[in-house]
Amino acid sequence: MIQNKIQLVVFLAGILSKASCDLYQIILIQEPKTWTEAQSYCRENYTDLATVQSDEDRAKLKEAANAVNFQSLAWIGFYREVWHWSYQNTPISYVTWDTGNPDVPVTDEACVGEKPSGQWGDRYCTDQYNFFCQTDKQDTLQNKFKLIGTNMNWYDAQIYCRTNYVDLATISDNTENTFLAKVLSDLGILYVWIGLHRTTLIPSIPWQWSDKSSVSLSSVKWVSGQPDVNGNKDCAKASTGGLMSDDSCLTPLPFYCREFKKKIQRVRFTITSDGQLDKSVVMEAIEKKMKEILSDQDTSSINWSVQPDGEIFQQQKTQENTQEKRCLIQ
Repeated sequence: MIQNKIQLVVFLAGILSKASCDLYQIILIQEPKTWTEAQSYCRENYTDLATVQSDEDRAKLKEAANAVNFQSLAWIGFYREVWHWSYQNTPISYVTWDTGNPDVPVTDEACVGEKPSGQWGDRYCTDQYNFFCQTDKQDTLQNKFKLIGTNMNWYDAQIYCRTNYVDLATISDNTENTFLAKVLSDLGILYVWIGLHRTTLIPSIPWQWSDKSSVSLSSVKWVSGQPDVNGNKDCAKASTGGLMSDDSCLTPLPFYCREFKKKIQRVRFTITSDGQLDKSVVMEAIEKKMKEILSDQDTSSINWSVQPDGEIFQQQKTQENTQEKRCLIQ
């Protein structure tokens, strides 16, 4: 009897391994946004900016464009992380650049300061400014940030903050930025260093996907001559056919989001036995094997369907071996 159960579970493995579902879709958002704004929107409302590096991805992207007769270029999730915060080399998720900034393609202006207007600009790291340090206190903004009223270059300011506090200031949202700008405005200070800076060897920085997917360079399709790495073109846009070209991340463009769908696999089966089955033993054996089968499919849980009479298994007079699988999207 136990052997019959094990044979049944192995057979289920065979049919489940063949299950396939449409696990994601690509959505076109036609409201123009900068690349960072588009990334934030997609992460808040879907999964992330679209990853487009397979024929299936490109087909879904074209389908999304054709659905609304869209024929222009739009952001996707490919980018180079040029700018980092000093603290733990954190990548940027919020920016508020001044008009025309970052303003030069050369690497000399590689450090960032803030103005009383709240706008940021890239500057020569050897320039001398006051600066904001970030402390280890998070209870209030007044305690989190400390203005240092001594002029230093960016590198010396970084050393000072790391020695006496935590690091140069990391600004993560509009609330923090508005608070710091008001401090400058109230004190009449024209410019201060913050912790944002960029790598000096910009052309060597590899491209990456916003959703952290592994990059398959052989599967990425660029327009001929792209990327040209001219100026501050550190984000990728795509045609409706999925061909990519680089552009300034500050350019307002429509964009493609990617949304993963929740997958549910349901299996209905019949157990045939000449004797009395121990339900708990059968359930435990099936659950163990199904978890093994679905281990590579990000399965969070396995649930049993309870019948109206409170039972999971229903006894039948006829002996059948039927299996049915479904792939449902919710």
